Amino acid sequence: MKILDALRRRRSRADAPGEEASSPDAAELPFPGYDKLDDKELGARLPELSQVELAGVETYERSHKNRPEVLEKLRYMHTSEPLPGYDALSPEQIAEALAGADAETVRAVRDYERKFGDRPEVIEAAARVLPTAKASAAEDRADEEQAERVKEGFAGLEKTAKETAKDAKETVKDEPE
Repeated sequence: MKILDALRRRRSRADAPGEEASSPDAAELPFPGYDKLDDKELGARLPELSQVELAGVETYERSHKNRPEVLEKLRYMHTSEPLPGYDALSPEQIAEALAGADAETVRAVRDYERKFGDRPEVIEAAARVLPTAKASAAEDRADEEQAERVKEGFAGLEKTAKETAKDAKETVKDEPE
């Protein structure tokens, strides 16, 4: 589902007559009609929400109904946005941001979009940029550490091979003729 469609649906639901919240906590409801939804209905609505909205739902849920199923779904869905203000960005703005991003950020956008937005134009932009994206500092560090471990491994193998050869020579010298 596209984020824009979700936002339009949210607005139309909020404008619908008879959707006023019935509880005294109406002003603090995460969205109109929240208190009327059961666990499954609420779980179906959560993917339409931004990370900021999900945080609001979690705060409200913990202080009111505290339903384990809802809190577990929220825990699964809660993650950091891959770019600041990501949920409010258009696909064009995201594609522009990806143009200068490192590979780690591009992968984070791709994965976030697959999980939440599922906008083909963003996923395609990430796929187009990823092969040429520069490595992040963390990826460079990880590569250097791996190269060092490989080097140490070969040095250990070389040392073991030399010691084995030396032991073999000594064994041959010690054997009677």
